Amino acid sequence: MRGKSAALASVSLSVFVIYAVKTMKKTMATLEEANRTLVDVKSSALQATHEATALIHTVNRTVKDVKGRINTVDPLLETTHEVGDVLHTIAHSVKEALSPGDKEIAEKGAEARPPGIAIRIGDRPVREAVAGQPTLYHK
Repeated sequence: MRGKSAALASVSLSVFVIYAVKTMKKTMATLEEANRTLVDVKSSALQATHEATALIHTVNRTVKDVKGRINTVDPLLETTHEVGDVLHTIAHSVKEALSPGDKEIAEKGAEARPPGIAIRIGDRPVREAVAGQPTLYHK
């Protein structure tokens, strides 16, 4: 009986070793595939990093270019703003200078304006209101 038990144990151990070897081979194949996948992921990540770095440098150059152009245009915009202020001041002065004449026309009626004089602002004609004061005519 001992011989049969020893033979059975020996066969069992042999079967166990065979399955253990097969399992280890499958495990090794799986680990090799995982290693190849990690290498591919690493190379893809490095490539993406290089592309992102190049994109960041391009964006940085573009931002510097835009800042330079803004600095070039900024004095022009300031000058335009100042010209607008001057034109506003001139328009206000002209309006104040014409105000006494408008009061005189309103008091004396439309006859106070010399005949044949037409009032125009730019290319827009001016028509008279009921009180004799000119108002803009909008088309």
